[in-house]
Amino acid sequence: MSLFKLIEALLLAGLPSFIKLPYLRMRGAKIGKGTRVSFLSILFVDEIEIGDDCRIWPATIVHCRKLKLGNRVEIRALTVIDTVNVQIGHDSIVMEQVVVGGMKSPRSSLVIGARVKIFPYCFINPTEPIVIEDEVGVGGSNYLFTHGSWPSALDGYPIAFGPITIRKGVWLPWRVFILPNVEVGEHCTIGAGSVINRSVPAYSLAAGSPAKVLSADGAYIKPKTHDQQLEYVEQIIREMLEFMEFEGAVVDRRDSPGGLFVQLRGKGRAADFLYCRDVVVGSEEADVLVSWSQISDSARENLIRRGTGWLDLASRQCFFGGNKRTHDVRAFFGRFGVRFSVWGEES
Repeated sequence: MSLFKLIEALLLAGLPSFIKLPYLRMRGAKIGKGTRVSFLSILFVDEIEIGDDCRIWPATIVHCRKLKLGNRVEIRALTVIDTVNVQIGHDSIVMEQVVVGGMKSPRSSLVIGARVKIFPYCFINPTEPIVIEDEVGVGGSNYLFTHGSWPSALDGYPIAFGPITIRKGVWLPWRVFILPNVEVGEHCTIGAGSVINRSVPAYSLAAGSPAKVLSADGAYIKPKTHDQQLEYVEQIIREMLEFMEFEGAVVDRRDSPGGLFVQLRGKGRAADFLYCRDVVVGSEEADVLVSWSQISDSARENLIRRGTGWLDLASRQCFFGGNKRTHDVRAFFGRFGVRFSVWGEES
């Protein structure tokens, strides 16, 4: 890095976002609407492409040749990213005090999909490429290493370099250690504290040091009946309303055979919330709609015209509309692993 770029980045770090972003755009960065790069955040980046409503929190350092962020991405405080190429998909979050770095190569890259969450204190070493697909949870203090070397290879000591791929829907709880040349198949669950030194087949439950497959082919997953799913959704909604009351909202609910209508007031996020079990009825009086059954294309268009936010449980798609409560509802469902892509938005 040239001295000029270093001085430029350090000077920009001390500026507020509303000054920093226009300057970066003037220098060729592509940055969407509603994005904020906070005070004391430093971007040593040659090529920047950032979507809408992203946030890079204070005291974060990003050093790479190419940075590409989708919409609503967060990189939280005291995170350090130092590799060649970084790509992060829509709605993904890199939490506080995550470190991405280590030895570099021409292949060094970190590609993270949509709706991924990387919890605090992780160390990710992309000497070789690391790919983390959509809707993966990487628990706190996880360690992903694509190289392992120290004693001399000429003297016969083992040396390992190789990529890591984490497929869609994987859950890595706290303190999982992944070694080079490993692929974790889609929708696997790994036990906390495991060391993964070989690939794990899709839909497996694996644990141990080294990790062994304890349950294969999805046998550990316990499918719910239609009625059990309905009951669980309604339990989530009850807990969500209880939480909103705890946060200071005034909740006035009205049950009906077809669902639930709720008026939410207070905390600057007033909204009329509607949950429909079977068909989308009465949605014209709602700011936020949750539908158990799939919302038709024509109904979606009507909702969008009215500015109504909606979450479709059948398709796992959503649209934010004009009320911030839609984001709150979507986030609360995420606590239970129910995630929604944004309608009309590519992953």
